[in-house]
Order: sequence, then structure tokens, then C-alpha cells
Amino acid sequence: MDEKHLKKVKEFRTYIPKNWDRIFDWREKVENVPVGARGLGAIESNQRHISFRMKKRGMHWSKVGGEAMVKIKQGMLNRTLRNAYLKHQTRKQREMKQTVRYAQLLKQPTRPSIGAKQGSISLYMSIQSTIGNLSKIFRLSYLHLDKGQS
Repeated sequence: MDEKHLKKVKEFRTYIPKNWDRIFDWREKVENVPVGARGLGAIESNQRHISFRMKKRGMHWSKVGGEAMVKIKQGMLNRTLRNAYLKHQTRKQREMKQTVRYAQLLKQPTRPSIGAKQGSISLYMSIQSTIGNLSKIFRLSYLHLDKGQS
């Protein structure tokens, strides 16, 4: 071994005893460990899964997009992405079925109505108000229809 390697071995031999209380498996310290949770190993190797996807081909991410991508990669590595996706899809399918039911209700045939031969809107406010304008529209359309029938 050369000088460089000997120096690294000596550093490592002093590092381990000094940091022994901080070197532990995180699964031993947590109460409810998720099923199938992996040990971290060297953190650099775990973060590489995410950083490689985020940095390759000079990609740029917004904060929201970056967080979404990290969640996806995290779900893939933890093997929880499929369940999260299926749960979301089930909700979307329920919403779609409800929309289809509403559409079917709208397609049902309407019942014939008797209609109104004559009517009036009581106007207890200004002619320039919304109700006043509505009354004027009805009156004009009635006059227009009446002229067309004569």
C-alpha cells in the first residue's frame, strides 16, 4: 500500500470509534417501520437514484415539478407508487361514473308541457332593473310572436 491508502485507513480507523453512536440502522430507531423498507446504506448511493433523473440531459425543474418527480421516484424505490396510483385512479373512475350518470339523466326524454298562453311579471321596481329588462324582453318577444301569427 502506498502512503495515500495508509492515510485513508488510519482516518477510517479513528472515524468509526468516534462516530459509532451515530452509525445505526434507522429501522431500529423508528416505531412503525413500513413493510419492505430498505436500509439507507450510503446516503449518496440512495440520492443518486433521484439526482440522476433530475439532472440528466440538462433538465430544469420548477419547485412543484421537482417535488412531484421526487415523490414518484421515492414511490418507485419504496414500492408504494402502484398503490398510490391505483387509489387515485379509483377515485377518478368514481368521478367519471358519476359524470356518466348525470349525462344519462340529461338524455332522458322530457315530458310535454302545457305551456303558458298568457302571463305577466309584476314589476314593483325600476324598469331599468334586471327584472324590468326581463319583463321588457318577454313583452317584445310576445309582440313579435303575435305579429307573426296574424
